[in-house]
Amino acid sequence: MEATDLLYVLDRQQPRRLRVIENLLRGRRTVSTLYWGQRYQLLPLLDADKHLDRGALMGPTKALVAEGLVTLDPEEDQLLLTSAGQQKLSVTYYRPQTSEDWLNLDLEAARQRLLLAVQVTSQYAHSTSRYYPLATDLATRRVIRSWFHRLKGPQLAAALATAMIHSWQQLPVQTAEVMTDLLTGYQHPGLTVDQVASDQQQTAWEIQLRQRDGVTQIARDAQQADHPLHALLHPLWRSPITRSAQATLYAVEQGGSLDQVAMQRHVKANTVKEHLLEAAILSPTGAFPFDQLLPAHVRADFAAVLNADIDSWQFAQLPEALRTRYDFFYFRLYAIWRGRGMTDDGVTDK
Repeated sequence: MEATDLLYVLDRQQPRRLRVIENLLRGRRTVSTLYWGQRYQLLPLLDADKHLDRGALMGPTKALVAEGLVTLDPEEDQLLLTSAGQQKLSVTYYRPQTSEDWLNLDLEAARQRLLLAVQVTSQYAHSTSRYYPLATDLATRRVIRSWFHRLKGPQLAAALATAMIHSWQQLPVQTAEVMTDLLTGYQHPGLTVDQVASDQQQTAWEIQLRQRDGVTQIARDAQQADHPLHALLHPLWRSPITRSAQATLYAVEQGGSLDQVAMQRHVKANTVKEHLLEAAILSPTGAFPFDQLLPAHVRADFAAVLNADIDSWQFAQLPEALRTRYDFFYFRLYAIWRGRGMTDDGVTDK
């Protein structure tokens, strides 16, 4: 991520912690990272750059500060766009169109499967048996081998091309061009992300965003049973909530108290609370049992002392009586509830 890219994950009004952004990109799934990722509306970027080195965003940050495009509060590790930074934002910078599904899809596995499936199919269509397959993990190679032997035939290449064109017609033309450039096939070695970025005069991060859009759109369409990539991509749709957190949530929904669930699952009580907070953040609106865990009287107690500026809320600043009655779990759960646009009159937004 270059300095230009960092601008687009910052805000003019909301200070954003650099460490949260870094941890989000690297896939550090702590409750704090997930919570603030949601508050920043950046959760779709979870796991987007697993190989990002710790501290790698400091260089781009210093460049932006030097240009007067952001301010950095070193004590709070918070960045804020300046008016100059706001004006610097380009209307041509790529805005993803499928990001609402990124948490629900194993994007890296889908990308690897798609690229290798296209290469194998292309070489097969041209009766080429000797070529260097793309470097992928063993699991990808196995599933592609199984898929190919089930579907190979004279119609496979045409069916695959038709399906991919249909998907990319739903995205910007430049995104379709990027996807085509990144593919490897017969007499088409495929370009790297950096090469495509140079050709398109965009940053490598923008190209990766376009690729995520292209892969996701194909995976969306491949949910249809007659799609040639159905067997490859449909199994990669999943809940963003970890299995352990799902098990905890289910146990609570069955009526168990937090302590009972902790004993039942042989975990600490704090682990149960972390699981539930994760589920509250990542569950679709209306799918989490807020009324069960955060009944109206608890919400009323918090509402009496907390204003609308959720980002400024601090547990330590609550009245002592409230901190004695409720621990941090309920405070954070209430913030998640309110942050998702919930009120006692119902859902207002989000």
